[in-house]
Amino acid sequence: MRFAAPFLFSMCLMAPAAHAQQDSFFQSYDDYAAFVDKSFFTRDFVPLILRLGGRDEYTPEQLAKNNADLNRAWPRPFEQVTVFRREDLGGGFSQEARAYWTGAQYAYFYALLHQRDDAFVVISFRLNTSSKAIMERF
Repeated sequence: MRFAAPFLFSMCLMAPAAHAQQDSFFQSYDDYAAFVDKSFFTRDFVPLILRLGGRDEYTPEQLAKNNADLNRAWPRPFEQVTVFRREDLGGGFSQEARAYWTGAQYAYFYALLHQRDDAFVVISFRLNTSSKAIMERF
């Protein structure tokens, strides 16, 4: 399904001042990747939005609407995933682009990441139906 205007969801985060806030923090890259993949494969985007920093940004009604919009944009379960671009930015920072697909249905995910000594942090992320919007981040 093609949309006249690509659906875009974006979230930018300030790094939490205290490690006590666990949103955006993971034990490792593998934990982060498994969480993001699970969110896409189950097409339940509310936990993704909440865990990656949207907990204080959206009302329950807004979250439900975002989840419904994303499920309309991607109506079939995803079957495949790949990281199709990853860049080391230095100092533990990196960015990556992931693609999820089933047949001709594609979803794209971008994340700015930071590997710290004590945690793996997602600084910002984007979801989009357009690869161009994701590739413009690089």
